[in-house]
Amino acid sequence: MAAIGKIRQHSGLLIFIIGAAIVGFLVMDATNSQSGVLKGRSDTVGKVNGEKISITDFNRKYDENVKNFESQMKGMAISEDQRNYLRTQTWNEMVNSSIFDKIYEKLGIGVTADEMGELATGENVSQYIKNDQQFKDPNTGQFDPARVRLYISQLDAPREGIEPGVVREQWLNFEKQLKKNQYQAKYDNLINKGFYVAKWMGEMMYNEQNRFVNFRYVQLPYSEVNDADLKVSDDEMKKYIESHAAKFKVDEETRKVQYVTFDIVASSSDTAKIVEELQEKRDEFANGAKVADDSVFAKIYSETPFDEAYYDKEEMNSPVKDSFFTLPVKSLVGPYVDGKYLKLAKISDRKMISDSVHVREIKISFEGINSQEAAAAKFKFIDSVLAQIDSLKQDLGLFAVTYSDDALSKMRGGDIGWVKKGAKDKMYNDLIFYHATKGRAYKVPAATENAIYIVQVVEDRPTKAGVLVTYLSKEIIPSPETERTIYGNATTFASEHQNEAKFKEAGQQLNIKSVESLKKDDFTIQGLGAARDIVKWIFGDKTTKGSVSSVFTVERKHVVALVEQIRPMGLQDLEVVRDQVKAEVIKQKKFELLSKKVTDAKAANIDDLAAKLGKAATDASHVSFSNPSINGMFEPKVTGVAINTAVGKMSSAVEGSSGVFVVQPVSVEEPAKIEDYSMYAFQLKQQLQSKTRFAQEVQKKLANVTDNRFNFF
Repeated sequence: MAAIGKIRQHSGLLIFIIGAAIVGFLVMDATNSQSGVLKGRSDTVGKVNGEKISITDFNRKYDENVKNFESQMKGMAISEDQRNYLRTQTWNEMVNSSIFDKIYEKLGIGVTADEMGELATGENVSQYIKNDQQFKDPNTGQFDPARVRLYISQLDAPREGIEPGVVREQWLNFEKQLKKNQYQAKYDNLINKGFYVAKWMGEMMYNEQNRFVNFRYVQLPYSEVNDADLKVSDDEMKKYIESHAAKFKVDEETRKVQYVTFDIVASSSDTAKIVEELQEKRDEFANGAKVADDSVFAKIYSETPFDEAYYDKEEMNSPVKDSFFTLPVKSLVGPYVDGKYLKLAKISDRKMISDSVHVREIKISFEGINSQEAAAAKFKFIDSVLAQIDSLKQDLGLFAVTYSDDALSKMRGGDIGWVKKGAKDKMYNDLIFYHATKGRAYKVPAATENAIYIVQVVEDRPTKAGVLVTYLSKEIIPSPETERTIYGNATTFASEHQNEAKFKEAGQQLNIKSVESLKKDDFTIQGLGAARDIVKWIFGDKTTKGSVSSVFTVERKHVVALVEQIRPMGLQDLEVVRDQVKAEVIKQKKFELLSKKVTDAKAANIDDLAAKLGKAATDASHVSFSNPSINGMFEPKVTGVAINTAVGKMSSAVEGSSGVFVVQPVSVEEPAKIEDYSMYAFQLKQQLQSKTRFAQEVQKKLANVTDNRFNFF
């Protein structure tokens, strides 16, 4: 009570302290967190021509793309790489829409409802629809517009395992994409129609392809000058960069990174413990008398599933497969290492198997079944048919003609001929090749269709030995103690090597890896895979050249990274491209030295030059612009000089790719005159039109796009 009284006496001070603490907490959160108000993070993912793309709109579009992708994946989980891809796709879609919707409007480009109908079911149907298997006649394999119309008419029909409205939504999203493609096609067509190639241009192309020059040349290889004899200053290299600005200009910042990894792998003691666990189960595994016993054992204890297939030796990748075909059935092999597993294998059975079997089948479809009662009746009917064929020895072909839902095999009494191994889905395949008795009938569900098959093997051709192996497998994973040790090693390395020199010195012993040009919006790092957290650290506000990271964990690795170089947008710094520029300047200096030899020789012709330089004059034949190969050397600049130098005249020194050349044309093979150059004009026009795709990139550059995705993802 006394304590409560004291609190009441100082209630004003207490309220002030609590209030100050709350304000302090908010200020700390605002300045430290990425979303803090004082840090000034906006809700803008980017801008296009000054127009904002909000995070709300971006996420709405992204969620829509994820939903569409999930429907295509049919229940399979979406990986982080796929989510990153969808974010990039969403960004590109929103930028393109912001840019091109206005362009389409200004140009008067539109897509009408009639056009959309034509794209779906008309004579000019979209290739996306035309190539879809569900819209092809199964008997002819040809596109059938009636199937598209039927599909559209049944968009709202109930489908097993699919929520109402999903199919319609998928189709509407498909139509949206179809419409976008049509807009883009019209835009591209407008650009293509703007290309005009005159007759003289076709004639020029014809001449370039068919005008050949024969010449003699002298080559002074660059290798004649030793690199070590040439001094290159920083000023010379900087001037080279400035004079070749287009070559060294980059549109976005990149960073060169080095990293070391500490693999999270099992120790020898971990492996020994796993071997011990397998050996403890050895007797129980060996005592299984039947294949069914082995199957149950594997399902209970093994980390790899039981596979009821029989494999021949060529089909197996096991490092101990020879033992499977020489040891007696029921023998155990191992334990041995197979990939990431330790395995104890049992030869459960061995028999002769076929490469192909002759099969008859009846397909019973469940399409249109929309109630439990109807499904139960269908199953009862299937069991009845199976019993009449298998137990009462009725002819499967008669039932196939009457009841099969496969129009093609129905006409042949269910006979689908000889089926090769692997041609059917696994359950069907394993049944007919490994478990079915010839002449008996079996039922098997279809893996990719809403149907059940009644199948019968008519004939088989056993030609090789196949073995059924059961595996007791345990993944070779590190124990918690080993994981703690590995993480400790990574943490120690990171803390003790927090500068570039120490990192590089110690990293050499750990097989240091390098990534040349990492970008801000990359989600993966070469050699690591998905590593967005590391990328965000590399481009973080507090990360500078020489920064060393703390420990990141990627997949089964601990990673410590070093930012070796920061390469800003624009003209690249000399330090970033030093090796490349030095090589170019050295080549330039070599050209100057070698071309001076040519000038000082004051030769009258190519043979005179060869004699004075102690070289051989070499012949080059049938060289043209379209094939600028000189005795196996790709030398377009030398070819250009040879073609444009008068016959008998010796050229000055030419800076080639492999050395300095001097050429002297001997003869020119002029192309025969033709009356019609339209084919060549058409070829040239096609070449120009193939570059239409670059129009989008040009428009993006002109649009002044600001990309802030890094702040959000």
